Amino acid sequence: MTIVSAAQAGDAAARRIIGFSPDGKYFAFEQYGELDAAVSGWSQIDIIDTSTDEFVGGKPILVLDESEEATTTVEQARAQAAKQAAPILAKYGIAERGTRTASDRFTFPDDTVEYNDISRLEQAAQKWLSPFYGETQISTIQLDEILADSKTDCSASFDDAKPSDQALPSDKTLQGEKKLQGAKTGKARGFRLSLQGQDGKPFKVLHEDKAVPGSRNCPTSYSLSESYEYTPPGRPAVVAVLVQRFSQGFEGRDRRFIAVTGHAR
Repeated sequence: MTIVSAAQAGDAAARRIIGFSPDGKYFAFEQYGELDAAVSGWSQIDIIDTSTDEFVGGKPILVLDESEEATTTVEQARAQAAKQAAPILAKYGIAERGTRTASDRFTFPDDTVEYNDISRLEQAAQKWLSPFYGETQISTIQLDEILADSKTDCSASFDDAKPSDQALPSDKTLQGEKKLQGAKTGKARGFRLSLQGQDGKPFKVLHEDKAVPGSRNCPTSYSLSESYEYTPPGRPAVVAVLVQRFSQGFEGRDRRFIAVTGHAR
């Protein structure tokens, strides 16, 4: 990532898909980057139980040093995270399995991104993906932003709307987005992820926020990045959908990835 200036610094994570376990019960991926307004690298490896969509061990593996003296490079942070994750990945046999079934090619998930491009990514938020129509019979993956409970005061995140949203009439939104309805006190911006068939009707809600954790840092928007499927021998197919989460960082917009997993049927 290139830090453009102190007034425009931003931190957009890149991601690496690690894969599924042979039985499809676990999915893992890494996201990494360099903290905004700092020269410190970080890495996070999420190992997820696809039956519960929860982290194995209750939390991701995170290598992060936010101290003023931090000098950890991205490469060093990634190496440390990989070392910590290796025993767990080996235990469950997680490796390069599964197929990418859809992606928004404008999200550049393989790369860290400069500040100005982070802003463009958020403005071009993609709220649906159309996977290859196969065994799961998923025609569309739909993301809707919703209000959810928050213990953190996220009122400023609603005022800090995307420039493209601010330019629209009050009853309009972009690219199929639905305007958030309801009182925002005690709330934060969450999301719902639903799977639709060829008839355009949702047949499963894969995820719906009831509460937004403080670790999301008061999101300003969400966007779909890509989807993956894996069918274990003799078992139903498992899906993993990567959602981009945008929020206001220390000195600019930040991007992180959230993986939503589960059985399609």
